[in-house]
Amino acid sequence: MMRVLNFLLFILFATSTLFAAKEPKEVAAARKSVVSILVYKDGTLLRSGLGVFAGEQGEILSSYSLFLDGDSAVCIDPAGKMRPIERVIGADDIYDCIRVRTAWDKKIEPLAIADGATATGASLYMVSYGKKKSGAIEQLTVADVSTVSGVSYYTFNSKMHENTLSAPVVDASGRLVALMQPASPMDSLQCYAVSASLAHNLSTTSLTYNSSLFNRIGIARTLPTTQKEALTTLYLLQGLAYSDDKELFLTPLADYNRDYPQSYEGHLMLAEYYALADSAFDKARDEWETALRIAPNSDDVYYNISKVYVSAVARYAQDDETVTAFLDSAIENIDKALNVKNEPLYIQQKAELLFAKGEYAEAFNFYVALSNTNMSSADVYAAASKCKEVLGEFDEAIVQMDSAIASFGTLPVEAMAPYILNSAMLKHKAGRAREAVFDFNRYESLREGRLTAPFYYMREQAEYDAKMFRQALEDIERAISMSPEEPLYFIEKGRLCYRVKMVDEALAALECAVTLLPESPDVHYLMGRCYMANDDKVSARAALLKAKEYGHPDAEARLAELDK
Repeated sequence: MMRVLNFLLFILFATSTLFAAKEPKEVAAARKSVVSILVYKDGTLLRSGLGVFAGEQGEILSSYSLFLDGDSAVCIDPAGKMRPIERVIGADDIYDCIRVRTAWDKKIEPLAIADGATATGASLYMVSYGKKKSGAIEQLTVADVSTVSGVSYYTFNSKMHENTLSAPVVDASGRLVALMQPASPMDSLQCYAVSASLAHNLSTTSLTYNSSLFNRIGIARTLPTTQKEALTTLYLLQGLAYSDDKELFLTPLADYNRDYPQSYEGHLMLAEYYALADSAFDKARDEWETALRIAPNSDDVYYNISKVYVSAVARYAQDDETVTAFLDSAIENIDKALNVKNEPLYIQQKAELLFAKGEYAEAFNFYVALSNTNMSSADVYAAASKCKEVLGEFDEAIVQMDSAIASFGTLPVEAMAPYILNSAMLKHKAGRAREAVFDFNRYESLREGRLTAPFYYMREQAEYDAKMFRQALEDIERAISMSPEEPLYFIEKGRLCYRVKMVDEALAALECAVTLLPESPDVHYLMGRCYMANDDKVSARAALLKAKEYGHPDAEARLAELDK
């Protein structure tokens, strides 16, 4: 029995030697492209595995799981040269593939990627890492090929060897066909490989760049392959500039400025970072100068500079002098943009800046100009209205607010509601109380069932001034029923009832108010007036003395009336 076993082992050894002797020279040459990869975390070796130079110069295909949780990695070629892994180009956690980049030299030729799928029954060769061409080569026969979504998955009737994960599988011409996959612990008779073209085609996109797929690896990733996608990615990452993870933005931004030296957008982003995240305006100005030098349209650069100064007001301005300086810089740059191109967006920026500086008349003129462009909207008319309101020109403010409402068309829609409410308040301020009530009623019809106590209080005020006392009383009652803990509404009811000579009702409301706000001079003063109306001089004096104590300016005069 022992002799038979020895004989079989001899035959197996002879067969493997025969295969080794007959392996094509292109397969043997492929060993020069296989590398050992060491992955580290915080300077400590995390794990090691295999990779292969393939496709493009400096690019290595390997296993995604090899790099998980690592923050740095190196590769060692068969000649013993060590190179740091500089970037992750793409990854796939389902098929456990990754595409990374390292420094390149001419001594290593990347393997070409085989076209199409290899047929069942064909011979392929798994190549392992070894120094000085000592890497093992094992011939494999394709037992099965399955293709899903253009990805070929190979099965071999051979046991998966230890430390061969991501080992390259090549054809007789030395072209890379597949990468070895992890085997199931229960499967000791077969091993598997996934098409190398899958790994070779991996890349980032603007949507995946900052996903968990890449964030689980601490090595910087490359930007998407097109400039448009790369720029979109940077815009999506820009918020990280103000976080502890700012390098996740600054590193790809540096890559973008290196890869696209004639693109001014990257310099604008870096300038914004310097100004707003680092408070380094000198560095920001250098980047702005570079952007102005290479930008085909300088107006966009000036507009962005203006926006940064506006943001700086909220971020850094601690005093009026700094606020003014930043706003002046913002206006100066938006003026330069407008001198190049009279864009509606720039007109809007100028209007908002003038309003912020308190130059309301000039801001109004720019909002009116904006209303005559394709950016005209209800909000533009409302902003123009606000300028006139601040200036105390209520009639013109109402004209602009009416234009805002008219911009919605003739049919009532709920979106009109805020502008109608604003119109009502403006008309009340302008002394046009009945018109104000009309607008309050329009607002009510659009917001039926979703009105609040403050609304009923505001309408009651207009109704009071319009001498619509019955409606006013109904509204203040509604306000009280919705907010019975608000003393203002009881005080208002007391004032209204006193006005229409419902003195007892006024006193009842004021008694409620004084329990909620016992030190209010207005409450005690109104109670004193009510007692005077009822000819109750004792109670009136007590209430007016309280009002005087709490500082009501007219209490002294009313007390004098009682002494006559």
